[in-house]
Amino acid sequence: MTASKHPYPKICVFCQEAFQARKSTTLYCSHKCAQRAYKENKRQEKLLRNKEEMKGEMTASVLAIQAREVLSVEQVCLLLGISRWTVIRMYKSNKIRTITIGRRRLILRIDIDKLLKTK
Repeated sequence: MTASKHPYPKICVFCQEAFQARKSTTLYCSHKCAQRAYKENKRQEKLLRNKEEMKGEMTASVLAIQAREVLSVEQVCLLLGISRWTVIRMYKSNKIRTITIGRRRLILRIDIDKLLKTK
């Protein structure tokens, strides 16, 4: 599209400042705003892609956890969607049984199922 002889007012999509556009397709007031908008778009695409990858990894890890018979405290947190301290309070109040091997505290999958069935 060619430039118009009569510029008309527009608002920059990136900085929201008013400017005189010479083409109807112009979106940005300057080359600098166009560069910044491009970089921001690329940043948002990367964030969205990372979120989708993390969601896929979490889903895969939850499926792997569901197949296990013995779980760690962190795995129980991920499986139930609760904090680590909540799990610790649960085994201190004897709501779930734990097995201690060395310094590791493990929880049987059967005990978690029983807890969920009683609630």
